[in-house]
Amino acid sequence: MSDFLGFMGWVVVIFIIFVLVVGFNRQMMEKNRIRDEIVAARKAAKDKKQKIDGESNENVD
Repeated sequence: MSDFLGFMGWVVVIFIIFVLVVGFNRQMMEKNRIRDEIVAARKAAKDKKQKIDGESNENVD
């Protein structure tokens, strides 16, 4: 019986470690997704501004 309880203890420990690793990984993926969205929005705004500036500079001639 004690061998079974020891085995189940290790199973529980491994399960808890697995849950913590998966949870941390999901948290980091969400953080990276939000960062990527912010970077994409900034790049789009910068490209739009450069396009507007480029058009206004072409019309200065």
